[in-house]
Amino acid sequence: MSSDGPRSVNVSAIQRSSEQSSNVQERVVALYEAHRNGIYRLLVGQGLNPAAAQDVTQDVFVDLFVALEKGTLVSSEQGWLYTVAGRSVADHWRREYHVASVETDDPPAAGNVPSLELSPETQAANKQQIKRVAADLRRLSKEQRLCIHL
Repeated sequence: MSSDGPRSVNVSAIQRSSEQSSNVQERVVALYEAHRNGIYRLLVGQGLNPAAAQDVTQDVFVDLFVALEKGTLVSSEQGWLYTVAGRSVADHWRREYHVASVETDDPPAAGNVPSLELSPETQAANKQQIKRVAADLRRLSKEQRLCIHL
């Protein structure tokens, strides 16, 4: 078996691939600059703590980069980002709920269960607060009450 020399390498294909990768990176960086705060606020608004929201924000943009590198067709990058962020929050809470439900599988002993009834003092304070709020609402104009209702 004879070798005719080194295999020919399609340099233009490698250059195109490198240029495409660079273009994807530039697009993702531009999208990151434009949407990172919005994604972060969405995640915090959905109840994630700031550290988790930062991690998920970063993961969303990494996922976009990987998808674009693979050649996935993304018609609306902004829509894709917010959709993936929303799904990530849902996954986060699903995992948290699963962990919490696993931790509470064993019912506590009857003596350790706190009473759910409010003390008479707390009930009286709650009634007073409700009366004060009702009186304050009656003093508002119709438009102001409508705004609060909305």
